[in-house]
Amino acid sequence: MLGGRRLIAVMMMLSVTGCGGKQPGIYDVPLHDAFERLAHNTLDDFRFHRQCGILIHISPEPIQDESVTWRVFSSDEEQVNFTARLSPVSAKQTRIDIEVSKDPDGREAYSGDNFYPHPAFHQPLRPAIREAIDSIMEGRPFDVSKTPNDGKNESVCNVQRAGLEATGRAFSVNDSPGEWGGH
Repeated sequence: MLGGRRLIAVMMMLSVTGCGGKQPGIYDVPLHDAFERLAHNTLDDFRFHRQCGILIHISPEPIQDESVTWRVFSSDEEQVNFTARLSPVSAKQTRIDIEVSKDPDGREAYSGDNFYPHPAFHQPLRPAIREAIDSIMEGRPFDVSKTPNDGKNESVCNVQRAGLEATGRAFSVNDSPGEWGGH
């Protein structure tokens, strides 16, 4: 019985320490290379999988070897922005921290707790941004299965996304509540 307890204790310790695996947000890529991978990436896979029914455009704004901010526009209005801040862990590793803009009420935009009459993205946004960065750093496609979609505050997004997929017509942030898009 004592052996079983030790095994359980070791397993718990390994799960907490991550089994020596990498920590979230740390990549085995030198700082400048990480920056180059992100600097001009318009996050097309991320946009395709996470956008709602309004037409959005994502523009990266790089600051050499420091950060990349992506601004998300619809109808020439910024809807949200998020930033990847890069810092060296070692000569061969980079940490990337994420910042997401705030809503007027001071809460992080698209946190999953906010309602938007014309949402740009499925909520919560932060884990989807992390997956977008992970996929770029790991050189693989965006994996939508790694992004939660808890359904909270998602009804408008789901209706608009279904309309976009069914008809190819996007909603606009300027549509009145209940108005069909088609812009």
